[in-house]
Amino acid sequence: MDFIKNYFDEYSSVLTRKLEDAGITGDLASQFLPETASAIQYSIKNTSLEKTIKILLSDNPSQLLQSVNVHEMAKNLGINTEQVSSGLDAIAPVVLQVFSLKRHEIVAATASLAWKTTDESIDSAGNF
Repeated sequence: MDFIKNYFDEYSSVLTRKLEDAGITGDLASQFLPETASAIQYSIKNTSLEKTIKILLSDNPSQLLQSVNVHEMAKNLGINTEQVSSGLDAIAPVVLQVFSLKRHEIVAATASLAWKTTDESIDSAGNF
C-alpha cells in the first residue's frame, strides 16, 4: 500500500504549492501530505475491493479523498475540520490527475491486496 505514499512523495512539490495556496504552510503542509496518504490507504483497506476499483476507474478517482476521516485527520494534525477539508479540496485536482495517470497501477496494487492475508507468505487464493 505504499504506492499512495510514493505518489504523494513524487508529486509533493505541486501538492505543497496547492496547500500553501489554501493557507496550509510550513510544517503543517509537510505533515498534511503523509497524513492524507495514510488516510487514503486506511480508506482503501476498509472499503470493498469492488467499490475501490470502481472509484479508481471512474472519471473522478479523487473521490477517494471524500472517503477519508476528516475528523481523525484534524485530530492528528491539531487543526480544525474546515482546514482539513480546505486542504483536501486544494489538492483534489492534482490527486485526480495523478490517479488518472496511474489508475491501472493503482488498481493492480489494490487488487493484489485482496489476495493477501495477515500472513504475507500465504495468499488467500491458496485457501480455496
